Amino acid sequence: MTQTDWPSKVTARVADALRARREELGLTAQDVADACSVLGYPIPRSVIANLENGRRASVGLAEILILAEVLGVPPITMLFPLGTAPTIEVLPGREVSMWDAVAWVTGESREEAMKAPAQTVLNMFREHGILVSVALLSRRMGEEKRREAALASDPEHRARFLGMVAEFDRIHARDIQALRDWRARMREQEVVPPALPDDFAYLESSESAQ
Repeated sequence: MTQTDWPSKVTARVADALRARREELGLTAQDVADACSVLGYPIPRSVIANLENGRRASVGLAEILILAEVLGVPPITMLFPLGTAPTIEVLPGREVSMWDAVAWVTGESREEAMKAPAQTVLNMFREHGILVSVALLSRRMGEEKRREAALASDPEHRARFLGMVAEFDRIHARDIQALRDWRARMREQEVVPPALPDDFAYLESSESAQ
């Protein structure tokens, strides 16, 4: 295996993923090209055809991102086709399991070499996402029980639902505080927290006032 073979293999994987997904969606190369243009990064039909036919030796990162959006797939699956093979040549001459290759790109590698500041930041963002999801869930559950209480005609049923509302409100308050604390911790580490969903936009307002 020469160093020039490996880039060709990477390009071929992207081309295979493009062709398979395009055919799955029933799209023509022109359909894909038109959709790329709509997104603001034109990729001519001829380029798509040459890529799929192996006549194009390379593919750019910007092209992968645009094609992934058009095809409705995560960009990483165009580079590392999970479920198609047990291993993959992630770098020239370096064969690893398919999942280890994905984990390396997404920052989920357990190798000591990846225990770097960038890994810490990735983990902070993952935890933030979990906390947001949990807070949204407790909020939604409280709203559902509040609606059920409003619709209940039987006083005992209403009282039971209202008790559940109070419990979910307590849980939600706890979840929100955990989210506040985590965002404060991120800022202490000089990491800018991600934008919050509209339901929790008020937290950003209170943070900016501090």
